[in-house]
Amino acid sequence: MRRKKDLRWGFQLLLAFMLVFTTLAGCAKSDPAPDSSESPAGEDDVVELTMFVDQSFWPLKDWSGPIPEEITKRTGVRLKVQVAVDNQQLPLMISSGTLPDLVFTSSQFEAMSDPKISYTWDELIEKYNIEGFNIDPLARVLNEAKDGKLYSVRNGFTNPELFRKTPTALGNVPAFVYRPDILEELGMKIESLDDLLKVFEQVKQKYPDMVPLVMSPLAIGQYFRVNFGAPYQGWYADGDQAKYYISHPKQYDYYMFMNRLYREGYITAENFTWSDSNKAKEMLINGQAFSANDANAVNTINTEMKAAGKDYSVSQLTKLIGDSPALYASAAGWSGTFITKNCKNPEAAIRFLQFMQSDEGQKLGLWGIEGVHYTLEKPIEEGGYPIFTYDSQDATEQQRLGAVWWGLLADNGLYQMVQRYVPDSETTLAQLDAKQYVISNPLLGAVNPPTGSDEQVIKANIDNMITTEQVKIFLAETEEEAKAAYEKMMQTAKDIGLDRLEAYATQKYKETIERYNAVK
Repeated sequence: MRRKKDLRWGFQLLLAFMLVFTTLAGCAKSDPAPDSSESPAGEDDVVELTMFVDQSFWPLKDWSGPIPEEITKRTGVRLKVQVAVDNQQLPLMISSGTLPDLVFTSSQFEAMSDPKISYTWDELIEKYNIEGFNIDPLARVLNEAKDGKLYSVRNGFTNPELFRKTPTALGNVPAFVYRPDILEELGMKIESLDDLLKVFEQVKQKYPDMVPLVMSPLAIGQYFRVNFGAPYQGWYADGDQAKYYISHPKQYDYYMFMNRLYREGYITAENFTWSDSNKAKEMLINGQAFSANDANAVNTINTEMKAAGKDYSVSQLTKLIGDSPALYASAAGWSGTFITKNCKNPEAAIRFLQFMQSDEGQKLGLWGIEGVHYTLEKPIEEGGYPIFTYDSQDATEQQRLGAVWWGLLADNGLYQMVQRYVPDSETTLAQLDAKQYVISNPLLGAVNPPTGSDEQVIKANIDNMITTEQVKIFLAETEEEAKAAYEKMMQTAKDIGLDRLEAYATQKYKETIERYNAVK
């Protein structure tokens, strides 16, 4: 096995946007490994490792395609992939001890961080004298288990400073799409929330059979929360206090705005009963709606419109239109790769992860083979971005090549964000605009209570309550009723245990800050 050079961790959310900007989330970054042409792995030298992927939606069921094959050439490792059938499969495997060599999981990250189940990365790095596998202190603090040891590092988490300094790194922002032909016909513009309300009123009057706004049931109102500067999930910091997103004072303004949309007939009560995530998109395509928030990619919708023979299209607003927008990024990543105690070749496994987390490995896994699948005219830190020979946003193409998802086995988020950069596209322009409003605090990614704890139960009960009670705010018949419903929701959150949850999170937040200050 070849040795790779220095690894330095990056940080993202959603976040996220992460979940964000969903969400900026965590893994590692390293200097490029030596040129693979120096010591390509012969077929006789290939080590096969079994890997369980704890996501039933994982699109690639086997280690095939030019990109996985190239990874095998450069690492001497081939993966035999098993994809989860449901979310109960891995817990059963853990309890029975029937684990493969590698496990890639999010929901069982804590359970896998156990010395009886997994190796720590540090012990394998030391045992096999692996040089240059340096783990960023921030990533270490955010991923340490209860025993203070590191069994894996979550992916998709990029250092905020690295994100800001990389011109072509783009996070996620909830999208707002609309019919430009109708807006032009009305002779209007959308540069503020007040403008938007005026446009909705004109659409309602002149197109009575058209709903001014439809919303995806998976992300009700996220676009408007961002424009009001309110987080739509996770945690935010108020001084040295960790607060749950629903406590943010701007939530009130958001809820009153949403209620106004309903009372003035710009959204429908039916919208809140949808279970089909494609319903809003379908209404746009069928000419039944003027606009949609949290819509799918503009290009995807327009492609489907064209295929359906429509003579209209949609555009995306390229700037946030609130007075004080904000995108909160507090996620610490999502899934991590574990090397189990059942692993037949731990050395091959840890060296494989080192390669995948290197700059070379991440570019290969996410973008493809340089000179074949993409070219990079200048470094990304100087504003460079990959120019692809295939549609890098097309899931079918990704599956054919074995791209993107393999990179997520070890992804610091940065190359994934740069992959989104398409010069002058509306989506890119919107993401560039939103970048200035990101409020990132990765240390908040460590405050989520552990599974099965009293605080985790409180958090789950609050989330369930919000899902039910906020609809009463949205659909209140008067502003006074909406205010009363909001106050009731917040009081119910306190009755469930919001104060206790935030006290726990604040203590954990302060401990995390102290720990990070001690090791950085």
